[in-house]
Amino acid sequence: MDALPNYGLANTITGFATLFSGLTALAFCWLIARHPRHWMLVYWLIVVTGVFTITLHGFGETNPVWGERWVWAFLDTGSNIVVAWGIARAVLIDFFTPKTQAWARPLALVLMLIGIAWHFQGRASAGGYLVGFGGWGGFNPGEAWLILFSIANTALFYAKRQSIPARAMPLLLLVTTLLLVGLGLATASNEAILFPFLSLHALWHLVGAFGFVTLWAFNDVRFTRA
Repeated sequence: MDALPNYGLANTITGFATLFSGLTALAFCWLIARHPRHWMLVYWLIVVTGVFTITLHGFGETNPVWGERWVWAFLDTGSNIVVAWGIARAVLIDFFTPKTQAWARPLALVLMLIGIAWHFQGRASAGGYLVGFGGWGGFNPGEAWLILFSIANTALFYAKRQSIPARAMPLLLLVTTLLLVGLGLATASNEAILFPFLSLHALWHLVGAFGFVTLWAFNDVRFTRA
């Protein structure tokens, strides 16, 4: 196996931050206070997507090991779409009536499956960016779907902001800020490095990981401290 390029090594190492963010949330739930099962599922899903982030960049960045690169890319973004579905499901359970959940939860599941299928088709056919930014980078269909799903989840939180304890709202604002910063970093390609050590994709991994831990803190305030 060939040595990874600098950006590939940075992407792989920071992928562990995503894995550890899920494991940290689960450890906090064990050491401090257990969260509801629908949120515990989200934290486990973050662990899974962290594993696939590591394998994409470690095994599939250049000269893929154990299969074609698109397989690792499909597992990475596809598992992120599943995380977005898990969050949507959890928000619906926490804030919306059973009547709304009766149609909204199946809809969220269908949207997740559509996103994964579209992402699979795009990766298997070696399709290009759906939203491109020239030589800078862009978003393929699965990534674009993930972004829209994440924005929709954020909107669900804010639609029920009156039900969120005042002490938790600053944390929701911080989660939102990290989401927007991560979105900006994610526009760059895997290889984009600035000034001369800012590996933008690797930074996106770190911002996302801290966003997940902040999401746990937001939930913990809601469930145990507010």
